[in-house]
Amino acid sequence: MQRWAFVLVMVSFLLKIAMASPPGGFPRQLPKANEEATEKLKAAYAAYVQGHYRKAIRLALEVYWEHGDVEAKWFPSWVAKVVKGPIPDPYNQGEVLSRTIKGSFLFTTAIQSTFPSYLLARSYLACGEHKEVEKWLGNLRKLGWEYDGIVRVLTFPHPCGYGEVHSPKNTWHPLPLRFREEDYFILVPLDEACKVLGIPFQLDISPKTKRVRYVFLGKGKLLPGLTQARNIKGEREHLAYAPFEEDGKVWVPFYWLAKQAGIRGWEVRNGKIYVAPKQGTK
Repeated sequence: MQRWAFVLVMVSFLLKIAMASPPGGFPRQLPKANEEATEKLKAAYAAYVQGHYRKAIRLALEVYWEHGDVEAKWFPSWVAKVVKGPIPDPYNQGEVLSRTIKGSFLFTTAIQSTFPSYLLARSYLACGEHKEVEKWLGNLRKLGWEYDGIVRVLTFPHPCGYGEVHSPKNTWHPLPLRFREEDYFILVPLDEACKVLGIPFQLDISPKTKRVRYVFLGKGKLLPGLTQARNIKGEREHLAYAPFEEDGKVWVPFYWLAKQAGIRGWEVRNGKIYVAPKQGTK
């Protein structure tokens, strides 16, 4: 029922775009977010990706009501762990492109960016609140977004799927798993997490450098320092936070491993990661 309602909303909105005059041009360049707004948008982006949609909505709305549609751009912390030398200014397109062409690292694809209306449209869509989705898509239209861009907003899959988990929190249980937080993402040591979550894995270690070249999970594959991956079924996926190796440990975003293990709901509280019961369990 929810997906059918989504289809109706999408068709309705796209018809409005097709009939609109004048047609949308290039997206308007947005003002640069200040330091405070940037941090809130980074936190909202991480919350959305990790399936914490209500938190993402709250933070994005705070930025929107105070600053309007401002854009935050940043290089995630993992970039500094895999790149030697200074990191370019993410707002300087020329510098980013030049460093990408001259070097061996794709700075152009490592940049993360977002702004309130886009994040709100995506987060409300994940929650199934279609009236709110249409409202924020209207903002994107005013900013010059065309048909193709709107279609992508409506159809791209969410990293953690649709909807939220509503099982009582007293049924959630903590995992015996250490973690760290970077750029508002919860990261875990891959080997320890896979053992706790029951995910088969194997490391391919370079005999020359003694560093991890590949990580295999079932039919999946990860490469430290890259956001492109294959999930446990062998399907192509994009990670919002690339795995990286540090002191012999490969750290990965927990949301992605949880998805591979069939876990939808999770949160950090009392210094531990709590997970919701899997569907069909108590």
